[in-house]
Amino acid sequence: MKWIATPIMLLTLALPLSAGVIVDYVVDAGGNNTDPLNGLAARATFDISGHQLLIQLENTSTGVPAGFSAAEQLVVSLGLNLPVGVAFASGDSAVIGAGSHGLGAWSARGAGDSVAEQWLWSNSFGGDLLGAYRNIVTTSSGLPAGSVGFGGHNSSVGGPYGGIAPNPLHLAIPPNQPAVRSRIDFTLTLTGTLSAAQLAEVAQGSMVEFGSDARYLRVPEPSSLLLVLAPLAGLVRRRG
Repeated sequence: MKWIATPIMLLTLALPLSAGVIVDYVVDAGGNNTDPLNGLAARATFDISGHQLLIQLENTSTGVPAGFSAAEQLVVSLGLNLPVGVAFASGDSAVIGAGSHGLGAWSARGAGDSVAEQWLWSNSFGGDLLGAYRNIVTTSSGLPAGSVGFGGHNSSVGGPYGGIAPNPLHLAIPPNQPAVRSRIDFTLTLTGTLSAAQLAEVAQGSMVEFGSDARYLRVPEPSSLLLVLAPLAGLVRRRG
């Protein structure tokens, strides 16, 4: 029997199935600020159960570009492209993730508390550099028509505040503005189901926005992922 190392096999070895698909946003994709990233980064975990999609979106920045404001350090949007024929049917919830808590106007909120009033979802493409992404989760009001609030809230939001700050915080959040330190968990119902391969493709092709067009980050190409996972290749051996 022959065992051949493939990207899918390496990914399976690196990540337990129960962990979903984890991607890191570390590649510069443009934005109004053009200074070095200086540690700006984000992470998302995508998981699927039937028609329900869970996205854990985290700000993992260890620094911010020169000239960034408090609002620009926040992760405010996620753009992705679901397979043709599949769309968001509803945005069920947006809650503060485990080990995270509210900042500023949300300082009294903790893990599990809803922040849905500041987040929207849409199947009508994003604005600016998210214009190529059909399915959007955002705290920005600058979307084309068709955005809907999470959890039944109206579609009036005050982004970029309401977004996700890093831990530790790099720039103080004004006391009258809302934000979440570290992570927000989003649950959305889809119009169809996704296979494991489709979920991985959606995650790999997604992009995040910091601030109001301040900076966009994408996931490294699959070849870069293989370089990261190369030490695991020894676990996949050829047997005759």
